[in-house]
Amino acid sequence: MRTSLTHVIKAAALGLAMTAAPAFAQQDLEAQMKPVERASDSNVELRNNSNWALRELFLAPVGSDHWGPNQLSRNVLRPDDAFTLTGIRCDKYDVKLVDEDDSECIVRDVALCG
Repeated sequence: MRTSLTHVIKAAALGLAMTAAPAFAQQDLEAQMKPVERASDSNVELRNNSNWALRELFLAPVGSDHWGPNQLSRNVLRPDDAFTLTGIRCDKYDVKLVDEDDSECIVRDVALCG
């Protein structure tokens, strides 16, 4: 893994400015990840503040190695681009990012909607 990619992402709180707002979409992953009493679903805007294109983004419950589906699907998040995820449950997640060279970076305990 490139050290610089890791530092860029961690320094920018995921290198992706994540913000949330209520949404109505449901995903299978959210039902598996947290109980129903959690806060409502949200839209999460991702902004790539790194120098590398991000090809994959996975979420997992904090401390788990059970990654959900690639949240970017077939999209590529190029430097300075933004992408909106929908139906993400407000909670804390571990986030795994994969860049254009297949380098992985895992950022632990990321709060969405917090």
